[in-house]
Parts: sequence; C-alpha cells; structure tokens
Amino acid sequence: MSEDAGLDIDFDAPPGELDRQLAGIQATTAGVTPDVEQEVVPGTVTTIRSVEFLGRRFRIADKIGLMPLLKFAAFADVNVQDPRALGAMYTLLRDCIHPGCPGCGKCEFCKAGNEPACKVYDRGDWGEFEEHAMITKADADDLMDVITKTIELIAGRPTPPPGTSSGGRRATSRGSTGTSSGRQGKASRR
Repeated sequence: MSEDAGLDIDFDAPPGELDRQLAGIQATTAGVTPDVEQEVVPGTVTTIRSVEFLGRRFRIADKIGLMPLLKFAAFADVNVQDPRALGAMYTLLRDCIHPGCPGCGKCEFCKAGNEPACKVYDRGDWGEFEEHAMITKADADDLMDVITKTIELIAGRPTPPPGTSSGGRRATSRGSTGTSSGRQGKASRR
C-alpha cells in the first residue's frame, strides 16, 4: 500500500461524500474493490452502486431500514424452510434492491396518467431482480450473498470473513482498568 494513501480526501466535501471517500480508502487498504459504477451524463457524474447476482447486476437501495434488519435478525437462527424466516429474508431483500422513484406528478405525462413517460420516473430493479431469482432458481446462499454485499456497500466497508480461532489468550490493553465479569472481588457472593 502506498504511504500517501488517504491524502486525496476533500475535507470540504459534504458529509455523505466524505464518508464515501473514507470508505473507499478503507476498502482499498482492506484489498476490496467496491461494486460501484459511474454513469457520466454531460455536466454531471452519478455514482451507481450495484451488486452482481447470478450473472446480472442490480442497483441497490441508498439505505436499508432498521425494521427489515430487525425482523431478519429475529429469525436468523431459524430453519430456512420456516415461512417466518423466508418472509424476513424476502422483506430484507426487497429493502436492499433499488426501489425506483415515482414520477414528478407535475409534468404533462404525470397529469395525463402516463407516469412511466416522466423524466423523473424510475421503475427500480426489484421486479427484474425477483424475476431473475426465479428463473435462475436462486437458493438461500445466493440470496444471502446479495444481502451481505448490499450491507457492505451501504455501510461503506467490507464485512470481514469469520476469523480462525487461535489457541492462545487474547491480548488486552495494558491501560485497561476494568474488571472482567469472570473475575469477582473478594466481597462478592455467589
């Protein structure tokens, strides 16, 4: 890694952009290439975050709501065949994929009931994602991979793979003054 990595940060950038710059540096140092494309329109550059899913790319949402995550976490240890676990996974997946946006509601197309013709309208990627998952007969691992990649991109950092357990003791900071819950003082009762 280069010694000057991270020096190309625009500290005057808006907070969201600064977060993206820092996440990019973090991903580079971790050896991860984010799945981000740039769409260049004359006069602007738009960043499009997407995930690869069984041979196709799909745009992801700008953020994931807390409720789908909580619902998914509540059923994380449940058998994948349980309808509640499947429903939680479906809800979280739907929240991960770019939902699109409605028309402006003001243009001639929107007023005439032809919202898809509006310049602002975007049907999103969920319908195509769902159809592709059915055609390819995606399994739970394939779909979990989409959830994991999406969360990594939205959080701006990779989720590290589970580490291997070492046989030795874990090192602690010398400056630590707290006591472990495993060590009890002389006056404690059991």
